[in-house]
Amino acid sequence: MSSIDKAIQVLETVCDNPEAIRFTDLVARLGLPKSTAHRLLTTLLDHGLVRYDREDQRYSPGYRLLSMAQRTWERLDIPKVARDHMQRLLHEAGETVHLAAVDGHEIIYIDKLESPKTIRLYSAIGKRGPMYCTGVGKAILAYLPEQQQEDVIAHTEFVRHTAHTIPDARALRQALADIRVRGCALDMEEHEEGVRCVAAPIFNFRGEVVAGISVTSLASRMSTTRLQDLQSLLLEVARDISRELGYLQPNDHSRPGGQEAS
Repeated sequence: MSSIDKAIQVLETVCDNPEAIRFTDLVARLGLPKSTAHRLLTTLLDHGLVRYDREDQRYSPGYRLLSMAQRTWERLDIPKVARDHMQRLLHEAGETVHLAAVDGHEIIYIDKLESPKTIRLYSAIGKRGPMYCTGVGKAILAYLPEQQQEDVIAHTEFVRHTAHTIPDARALRQALADIRVRGCALDMEEHEEGVRCVAAPIFNFRGEVVAGISVTSLASRMSTTRLQDLQSLLLEVARDISRELGYLQPNDHSRPGGQEAS
């Protein structure tokens, strides 16, 4: 193992520990010689990547990590990060793939890969859509902070686009609770008659939902069984994108996905 690998191990151990860690505990956990651990910690301290409290004699993550994380996040291009994963989803599902983000009280489609099969959809890159009756919209809304979620609901005009559209705030709150239990959202012809989709949320390094990804097709090709079959694939793709954005889930995803809109 190279010195860089060992230094990364040391840094990750300091960052992952729920509280500041003692040198002896760090050495015991990593199985490194004391001299090696001390040398690596000294280098990390010199670069501001870890901090040392002389009174407690414990190591903590350094403040420089915050500025590095912020600069990294500012340069992340979600569509660029997601594109290869979207291509995989298109290849395996064979249906249209959408990527959307929050824009005020609506969603905005930021990328789209068309199905090779003929299908006309409401969505287009740059087009906005409602959150309460689209798959990606509900997938994102379900994982917004409560105050922001309630703000969106308060500003929602519940237009009945189809006979299946969610009619009011009470029904929407129940749908969002179901999404958080199920881990993904379904659009069962709620926004466009004859169009169904399944969607999942995408999270950043802070654990914040920043986008949603979905698979959309005609209802004639999206039976309940087909939608269920696509859920595992979609959630896996959403997790992979989230990981590239720096999201580290505890065990698995405690907050997976949603569903897409037409």
